[in-house]
Amino acid sequence: MNAISRLRERKLLSGFLIVGAAAAIDLLVWGDGNGLRAGGNAPPWVVPVGSLATLATLLLRRRLPLLVFAVQLLWASACGFWFTDYTPVIGLFVALNELAHHRSKLQSVSAWVACLIPYMLFVHGEGNGPWQLTFVFVFMLITGTAWQMGDRSRLADQLAAQQAAERAAASATAVRAERLRIARELHDIVAHAVSVMVLQVAGARAVLASDPHRAEIALETVQDVGRQSMNELRRLLGLLRSASTDPDETDDDQQPGLDSIDMLLANARAAGLTVDKRTDGTPGLLDPSVSLAAYRLVQEALTNALKHAGPGTAAQVVLSWAPEQLTVTVQNDAPPPGRRHSAAAPMSTGHGLLGLRERIQTTGGTLHTGPSPDGFVVQAVLPTAIPLSALSLAPERITS
Repeated sequence: MNAISRLRERKLLSGFLIVGAAAAIDLLVWGDGNGLRAGGNAPPWVVPVGSLATLATLLLRRRLPLLVFAVQLLWASACGFWFTDYTPVIGLFVALNELAHHRSKLQSVSAWVACLIPYMLFVHGEGNGPWQLTFVFVFMLITGTAWQMGDRSRLADQLAAQQAAERAAASATAVRAERLRIARELHDIVAHAVSVMVLQVAGARAVLASDPHRAEIALETVQDVGRQSMNELRRLLGLLRSASTDPDETDDDQQPGLDSIDMLLANARAAGLTVDKRTDGTPGLLDPSVSLAAYRLVQEALTNALKHAGPGTAAQVVLSWAPEQLTVTVQNDAPPPGRRHSAAAPMSTGHGLLGLRERIQTTGGTLHTGPSPDGFVVQAVLPTAIPLSALSLAPERITS
């Protein structure tokens, strides 16, 4: 038996218990001595049958709260009008409580005010003495308590539903953000690797007959870049397969960072770029996410230089350290007029710089890209402050 079936059984059992208790209380105040206001006595079966039939509708109070309340109100009003010393109110309390829980406050307050009808009918037949008015006042207070309990449960359910919706929205936002992060990772890994390998294979084919040694070097570069990309893809797929959702449990040691830039530059040189690196200032500590963003910036900039300017292009990578920020600048020369690399368009996804901008912004940095007097520049200003969580959970990394 599943949880839903058990819940339904509990609700049905509680419904029968409420009906039984209400019937017992109502019938305790009924007796053969209760007569009609017009004189004489009613048949002894009238009230028990009418009470049980009316209270049985309480089983539908959650599905039809307004109709069930109307039935209870009509029965209580009829008894207050016809009988002496008998006005059933337990079913009225239960129905009003459920109505306040499921319907608007305007409807439930109107129903509470309508409860005056059977009370006033009862005291009208008994006269207008002080005790009759006290009776009405006390029972309206009791009825108001039943209404208040139902209204509070309605507000509690609304608050719970709102919190659940907020949690669902936050979860959906987190999923979208994670998908964007993974998409950026895949783009950075695949676009760089494919660009380098395509260019190297094209170069190898061009010199395969005339210079087999150069062709062999180009193919070795393809092999190295492919192996490195496979390692990064394996790490990313491992994160996707992981059942853990705790970001602190991700293995930041396996992510590339500034300490991996030298290998990145070596691959770029093997692909035909002339790349220089310069470091200004004193290197400091970086959060792994910032270090990864810096690595991806250099990777994207060099990949674009290969795609758009082609082999033989000169590029410079500058790391400028300041007390609270790191400026990463990658600038490449423009190709000679009319020598735009022909493979640029087919290898471009059109989303590299856009994804890079989002990545830099998530770390609290800013990105500038555009033409320079000598070519094209990609520059990011990144924060160097490390959150306390990073100091306690992630290994310290000094980059140079």
